[in-house]
Amino acid sequence: MAELNQNWITEGLMDFEYKKYILLAYLKNCRDHFQDTRLYPPLGSLVHHYNNLHELSKSIEQLQHAFPKELKGFDFTKLKLDYEQQKLDNEHMSAVHEIIDYALPAMREVLDEGKEIYEIVEKHIEITPLGIMPVYTQEGYLLVHEESQPEVHVFQYQHGIIVSSSENLRSLTLRYLSKEVKSLANTFEQIKLKITERFRELPQPAAYLCVSKLPFPLLETIIPVTKRIMLSRVMM
Repeated sequence: MAELNQNWITEGLMDFEYKKYILLAYLKNCRDHFQDTRLYPPLGSLVHHYNNLHELSKSIEQLQHAFPKELKGFDFTKLKLDYEQQKLDNEHMSAVHEIIDYALPAMREVLDEGKEIYEIVEKHIEITPLGIMPVYTQEGYLLVHEESQPEVHVFQYQHGIIVSSSENLRSLTLRYLSKEVKSLANTFEQIKLKITERFRELPQPAAYLCVSKLPFPLLETIIPVTKRIMLSRVMM
C-alpha cells in the first residue's frame, strides 16, 4: 500500500490543501484495504500516524503554554495580576495547527472502521492447544486453517521479549514451514506428528491450532490477528 511519510505534516509545501490531498489519498488507500478485509499493514500504519499526530498536537500545546505572557493589568476582584498568553501565530505554525485539526478526526474515523473490522475478525478466530501441551511453550508450532478450505498452513513460532530503552515488548515470530491438506486420514493431530518428525528441532513441541470461521486473507488479516490474540490471551 502507499505509505504516508513519517514527517508528512512538517515536510514539503506547508499548504493546507496540499496536505489534505496527501492525507485523503492515504486514508482512501487504507479504506480500500479495509473493504477487502485486509487489515495489515494499513491498520498498524494508521495507529502509528494517529499516535504521532496526537503527540505532536500535545507538544505544540505545551510549547504554547511555555511561551512568555504579557501583563494586561490587575484584577481587583481576585487581587491578582492579569496576563495574556502570547500566541505562536507565525504562518508556519498556523498551517500546522490547521492540518492537525483536520487530520486527527479524519484519521480517527478511518481508524475506528479498521478496529471494527478487527473485532469482527477476532470473534471468528479460535485458537486452541493441539494435543498435550508441554511445560515449555515459548516455541512450538502453529497450524492455521480456514474452515471452508482443506489447506492447513504450518508455522514454527517463537515467543520472546524485545528490550528497548523505554520498555520491554513481547513478540511472537513466525516461520513458515509447509502447507498441508486436511482430510479424514490427515487430521490436525497427524499433521502435527508429521511436522514433529520432519523438523526435529523441537522433540516435544507445543502446538496450537488456529481456525478462522470466515474466509479472511491469510497474510494481511488472519496471521497478524492470530499473533495479537496469542500474545494477549494465549501466551500470558
